[in-house]
Amino acid sequence: MRNDDFSNLELVTMAVALLDGDVEYVDREDIAIKVNEIAPGRFNWRKYSERIDLDAVGGTLRSAKKPQNGGLLVGNNTMGWMLSPAGLQWIETLDLGAVPDVPSIKYRRDSIAANQQAECARLRTTQAYRLFSDGESGIIALQDFYQFARVNEYFQSKARQRRYAIIDNAVVDDETLSELWGLLKKRFVEEAK
Repeated sequence: MRNDDFSNLELVTMAVALLDGDVEYVDREDIAIKVNEIAPGRFNWRKYSERIDLDAVGGTLRSAKKPQNGGLLVGNNTMGWMLSPAGLQWIETLDLGAVPDVPSIKYRRDSIAANQQAECARLRTTQAYRLFSDGESGIIALQDFYQFARVNEYFQSKARQRRYAIIDNAVVDDETLSELWGLLKKRFVEEAK
């Protein structure tokens, strides 16, 4: 498989993954530069072929966010872009032997897995996890939610969304943590926005 065989949606998802998009929002311009390294010319202007078309990259990023296209990304052009749990799973299942000229994605995938494991280990040390594991989820308090999510009432919306996306990505392969995170988001709806 050559880089030309990947769809534009898959290419921007790879670019986000390569730019630490599992743990932080990535700017559209950085994604444009990275995707041009992966598939040179794919997102360039027709008339001035040396220039990357930011509108084409932005449109593809928005398309990659849509559920009907797999919901591979979350975010927007203002906040930045991150891998969604679906995007993270797609990166994990990507046949890296079939991706020429992108050796760094092999290393990045290992780094993503390490980030997930570290976050899951941290989540298992929280009071919310202990209470949930002991069958006492009914007494999980707001402070327990804050400790689990590593946020507080002073966090701005973008910082909260980043933390929640990191947790979404971390718990994707852990049934217990995923169930707990779902419960916490339902119980603390206003805080989980």
